[in-house]
Amino acid sequence: MKLYYLKKIILLLNIFCLFIIFITILFTIDLPCIGASQKDITIGNISIKKDTKEIRIQSKLAIRLGILEYFLVGDHGKTYESVFKVSDNKPSELNFALLLLGFAPLDYQTFLRIKQQKNYINEFVTHHRKSLLSISIATKKQTYDISAFLKNRENTKTEFLWVFTGSYFTINNQFAGDYELNFIGIWPDRSAVVNLCSNLKNPYQGKYGFELTSKNFDLKQDFEIIIRRY
Repeated sequence: MKLYYLKKIILLLNIFCLFIIFITILFTIDLPCIGASQKDITIGNISIKKDTKEIRIQSKLAIRLGILEYFLVGDHGKTYESVFKVSDNKPSELNFALLLLGFAPLDYQTFLRIKQQKNYINEFVTHHRKSLLSISIATKKQTYDISAFLKNRENTKTEFLWVFTGSYFTINNQFAGDYELNFIGIWPDRSAVVNLCSNLKNPYQGKYGFELTSKNFDLKQDFEIIIRRY
């Protein structure tokens, strides 16, 4: 029973910390960045479209080829194993944007447990739909599906289901995502704000996981990561 109540206290503390960071970011947004219509909020390279319920992140390719553990990191983060990188933003700001649009963070351990189930997609959609999101990529010329960038090295069917797991606070009350600069993970990472639900194996232990295929794109090219409800 003591362990049960301890877990409850830790959960409440985490919720309180999330509330504090939510309020802090809200009151530190530069007011001129907020559109007159109040439909859009811009924080650095992250735009929150309240009318269409979209988040758009201006980014660039991090690498051209390579094994992947992340989909999006800060430009001073683990760019050597990420598809995209973003400057002038922190993962807590993506966390804020998702909360503002009504997404609900799913406990990371619950995420890991469900994704091991055979019918994990149905479980997520049925019971945790508010934690699910879809991602597409756009340039000035066209929109791309994720599969244009991520190659499944195991040659199995890929369902790109992204889950808002919300990162966590360290014992020093630091937002772990900001410390690690992990926005969106491909290989599960507790510090990432969003994680891909995939049961592919560790890419560093054989021909598993995902690798980046972007030969036809310029590293200096501008990309827009578009996040919507699943």
